[in-house]
Amino acid sequence: MTIHSDLLAALIFLGFGILAIVVGYGYGFGSLAALGSGAMPILVGAGLCIMGVAQLMQTAAARQAGERFVSAFPRRELRPLLLILGSILAFGLLIDRLGLLPALAALVGISWFAESGGSKRELLAVMVCVGVLLVAIFYFGLGIPFRLVSWRF
Repeated sequence: MTIHSDLLAALIFLGFGILAIVVGYGYGFGSLAALGSGAMPILVGAGLCIMGVAQLMQTAAARQAGERFVSAFPRRELRPLLLILGSILAFGLLIDRLGLLPALAALVGISWFAESGGSKRELLAVMVCVGVLLVAIFYFGLGIPFRLVSWRF
């Protein structure tokens, strides 16, 4: 079975909708006169589930009508997708252990290989620009106490 973009969208709607309902249920819905803190997640999750079911029905109707679907993940686009997701994962794993600047370098360095054709000089320039901008905005501008470089293991 090929996963195409319409089916993927329906599954994402359903997945996040069910997750919101489960999380919201733990907070308590309350009553219609006094809504609890879980009312909003439950209502939004129900809306997402309704949209997911509607998308699934539309996809099934299109399939019965003989419409051909293209895969949501063509083989040539898997490598960039996996590299970008891997770079985000590396950033999340490295920011506490090594600090902001090494984590940003890993993020930019890994995601750089998602598209071919860039030179090493451009990669270095992007790393420096991203590092300077993010340190200026988050560390100095907003005062968020990131460790810029930390060699904790």
